[in-house]
Amino acid sequence: MAWSRNQERPPAAPDGREPSVPSDEEVMARLQSNDAAALEILFDRYARVVFSVARGVVRDTGEAEDLVQEAFLYVYRKAALFDRSKGSLKNWILQIALHRALDRKAHLARRGFYLGTDVTSLGDTQLGETDLDREIGAKLNRAQLEKAFEELPDIQRLTLELFYFEELSLREISERLSEPLGNTRHHFYRGLERLRKNSFVQRLQGTRRC
Repeated sequence: MAWSRNQERPPAAPDGREPSVPSDEEVMARLQSNDAAALEILFDRYARVVFSVARGVVRDTGEAEDLVQEAFLYVYRKAALFDRSKGSLKNWILQIALHRALDRKAHLARRGFYLGTDVTSLGDTQLGETDLDREIGAKLNRAQLEKAFEELPDIQRLTLELFYFEELSLREISERLSEPLGNTRHHFYRGLERLRKNSFVQRLQGTRRC
């Protein structure tokens, strides 16, 4: 399995019809049964968007290509961890890619990889543009945000992680995830509302008032 940004769609069947396309659920069931061919299907389906997320974080093409390989290797090895009740397979894969990319960026930064480079997203969090996201961003550090995000559905978690940790605008997030802007806004504000009601966040806020 080798990553290429110029991958093309598979050819149509000889009679001109499109080949049968299995659903993500069907492919994941095959992968969980140790069918390695299923990983190729997922790779062809999502490698491009995984590369986009990784490249946006680490700001380096070579590192991003390595991260694509690592993310799908993790998907193969840890397929049993996928929980459909928490979100779609696509969002689970993108969340894996984002977390690995954030870890890689931190590692590269410690080694001086970004010295002399304008990488504005190395900070922990960004204060937002609304009262709620400003409140959450101001009161919680990165470790606390990550803890609070654990209870969110995958797509809300992924959206908020890109907003707070990568300082992307909602439009940039929609482009990165190939989602309509309206959907991204919906996931963002629903995620913020869930955070406000999150028991962990409420305990932190109560502690800071004392």
